[in-house]
Amino acid sequence: MTNTIEKSQLKKELFTFLILTFTATFIFSLAVYLILGPFSSPVSKLWFSSLQVYMFIPAISAIFCLSFFKSKALTNETKIIFSIFLIYVLVFLLESYGKPFIGTIGLPLVSLHPTNTTEIPLVSMSVAVIGIITVIILNLKKKWRNNLKDSRLYFGKNLIYYLIIPLLLSAVILLTYLFNYITGLGIPGKEYNLYIFLTTLIPSLILSIFVLWPNYFGEEYGWRAYLQDRLFPLLGSYKGVLILGIIWGLWHIPLIMMGVIYPGQSVLGILLMVINTILMGIILSYAVLKTESIWIAVLLHLVPDTIYPTANYFIATSINPIFAFGTGIYGSVFLAIFALILLRSDIWKLKY
Repeated sequence: MTNTIEKSQLKKELFTFLILTFTATFIFSLAVYLILGPFSSPVSKLWFSSLQVYMFIPAISAIFCLSFFKSKALTNETKIIFSIFLIYVLVFLLESYGKPFIGTIGLPLVSLHPTNTTEIPLVSMSVAVIGIITVIILNLKKKWRNNLKDSRLYFGKNLIYYLIIPLLLSAVILLTYLFNYITGLGIPGKEYNLYIFLTTLIPSLILSIFVLWPNYFGEEYGWRAYLQDRLFPLLGSYKGVLILGIIWGLWHIPLIMMGVIYPGQSVLGILLMVINTILMGIILSYAVLKTESIWIAVLLHLVPDTIYPTANYFIATSINPIFAFGTGIYGSVFLAIFALILLRSDIWKLKY
């Protein structure tokens, strides 16, 4: 009887989250489209800001649900991190759609602009930096760490995976872009230069961890913490990670329809997006299961988003967005091999 009640509650929490997330996402996307028009090149600053706001929605929905359903995960330490994230969202909205409070600073963040510095509002950046420092501090003391476990906001265990998985994923992605260049399915957006690729990527990656983490936390806390922790007990790990990947892919539909992702390829774009989110979802969920922390998923989401634009410029941009390596269908084969290897782990057989 207790198990039935628990499953009933999990379903209620799960569907509330999905309804909130998808409703907010589609309403926001429609508003952006009606106000800013279709996504096109050159991309306006407001469009870039809107893409970042899009990423905040899953975590905002998750935080609302945790509060609404009075989750025991809402310890004081967890509330501190959530509060900083929500303050960042508010400040970012005000500075992006209004005027920066005290000016901006130019930073080489290639995920926002591959070849030039990006002007980042100083107050938003300060909140982000304070936030990640706070996360680190709250993970230093055992008592504080323990109070972050249920919310998956502690750094977790098996910390070596914070190095191993990002390096392996980076190698897989780099290989797919090299195949694009070698096979002629892609051409460099600027010039083929692996040295410039690496010297551009590494500093941007380090900066992004401190400045852009709220974007990736926005997605990953919703998908790999809140939703995963409800899907897996209900469906099991294998079915759960499949359904989670499909949901994550479908959530990107507005971006595909507006031409942000796979422009001009609505149907094939949605199909390929779902394939890639299932495969990436396996990799991200595996890392979360191994570490019991959401922060590794944040890192693993941030790393590819930093590699993609840099690789497009200095290795190869796909001529056809679908039938190519990189983020195309041929690149998905490399991700699939990596994901299938991870699926062989016993971690998926854990009982919930």
